[in-house]
This record gives sequence, C-alpha cells and structure tokens, in this order.
Amino acid sequence: MKILILKKKIIINIIVITCLLFLFLVVFYLTSSKFTSIQTIYPLNFSKDIQYDLTGDGVKDTIETIDGQNQIDFNIKSLDKDYYLSKQINNKILFTINNHWSPKVFIHDISRDSIPEIIIQGSKNNKSVNYIFSWDKKKFSLISSTNKNILGILDCKNTKTPQCYSISSSEGISSLNSFMLINDNILDTTSENPTVPSLDSVTSFINLIEIPYNLDETPDIFTTSINSDELSLLWNLDKDNFSYTFQNAFFYDYEWNNSGEPTAIKWRLSFEKNKLKGSINDKSEFVILVDVVKSNSSYKISSIQKSK
Repeated sequence: MKILILKKKIIINIIVITCLLFLFLVVFYLTSSKFTSIQTIYPLNFSKDIQYDLTGDGVKDTIETIDGQNQIDFNIKSLDKDYYLSKQINNKILFTINNHWSPKVFIHDISRDSIPEIIIQGSKNNKSVNYIFSWDKKKFSLISSTNKNILGILDCKNTKTPQCYSISSSEGISSLNSFMLINDNILDTTSENPTVPSLDSVTSFINLIEIPYNLDETPDIFTTSINSDELSLLWNLDKDNFSYTFQNAFFYDYEWNNSGEPTAIKWRLSFEKNKLKGSINDKSEFVILVDVVKSNSSYKISSIQKSK
C-alpha cells in the first residue's frame, strides 16, 4: 500500500514539474517573441499600415506620417488619442520637406523595459536632425535631439544595456557623444567611449562614394572575401553624370565575441545623388547598406548592397 502511495506521489510530482516546465517554455516563447517584434532596426515602410505597441499596454498603436505646409510630422494613434511628435519640439517643426532626404523612423527598445523608443532621422531646412522619443506613461517625450548626421546603437541586442551614439561626419570623432537610457533617465557615457568600432572604415568608404572620379584601386578597408559583384558598385556610380554627397547614417551591431565586443556592425548610408547636367530638382536619395566585421584588430567591410 505504501509503495502505491509513493508511486502516486512520484507520478503527481512528475506531472506538476512537466506542467510547470511547459508553462515556463510558453511564457519564455511569448516574451522572446514580443522582444523580437520590437527590435526593428530597418526604417519603417510607410507604404504599409505601421502598428506597434509603443505604450506597453498590450494594444498596438498606429504610426502615421503627415505632410503639409512644407513640413513633415508623425502622429501616434493610441487607443482614442493622437500624439503629434512635433508638439515636443520648441518651434513645433519636426522636419521640413526634402524630396531626396525623407525622414526615416526606427523602432528599438533602448531602455530594455519592453517599451520601444522611436528614433527618427531626417532634415530640417536641409540640415541633419535626429530625435529619440520615449513613452513616459502620459505622452511621447523627447529624450534626445541632435543635428549630428551619424546616429547609432551598440549593444543593441546582447545582454548589455544599449548605448546610443551621435557623431558629426564633418567634425569627426571629437564630436562623439554617447548615452544610455536607464529608468527613463539619460546617463552620459561619452567619457567611456573614445571611439566607435568600424567608424574609420566607413568614413573612408563614404569618401570613396563622394570623390568625383572612379578609383584605380581600392584602399585596405575591405575583407578579402567580399563579393566582387558587390564591390563593383564603386565603379558603377556613373560619376561622369552624377555626384554624391553624404547626408546621414544609422548603424547598429548584431554580433559579438565572448568579451562583448561587437564583431559585426551594419551601417545604412544615405547620399544625395545629383544629376550634374540637370536642373536643381534632379536630385534623389541613394542608400547603401554596409556590413563591417572585425578582422583581427581592425574592422573591414564585408558586404555592400544598394538599398532598394
């Protein structure tokens, strides 16, 4: 009799443990799925209906772009309320219209509180401007604004707290600023980050695109394994008829080594493409996606792709 009771207890324990394990796996899957869904690093495609939970209430909100009077604004529709991001700007102008430099919106959970921040890059009066907005339980507050034309996130998907970087391409590394967002507070980390991994190689690449002539040979900024078809982009820019001027960039890391150093970083580079013999309106945006990997002690470009 005692043996039967013991066997029943063992069976019950096994069933309980199995149920708990199953519940844990379900919760882990749902949580990781939710986390993955808000790790969008590519610009949002506004030709589609854009919906994300931006307030942490479990209900998807809608992001819409609004054009008018030479201005561009973004509105977040959450439940029955509208949140116009321009209201958080001193002069109430988020961006001005520029056909070859349209605003780009990125969604990423910088604070790691499962409520993503809204990162927007664009131009105002033909000058670079970037904003980062965060939900503060009442509105989307502006937590960062800069006129620097390079913006990026490192430690964006690993176990560390993400860090945001901003740099001016014309001023170089001396203009570098960085910060973390912890418990809705900005923590300046500039003094801890003297440089940005891969910046030198990408800066050299930007110069290659901007120079008004084709190369005789490539500098030592590419991996030996880079696809030759991708590399041929450098000789297919038709510089006899077009010029290229760097506008802005966004970067993020996506692979790391055991020490936590980034080993792979993706850059999105935006250029103004200008038809040399055309009118002032013969301009368009030319976007290149660049992958940079750590090669020994340096970072080299492993992939170049023209964005569609």
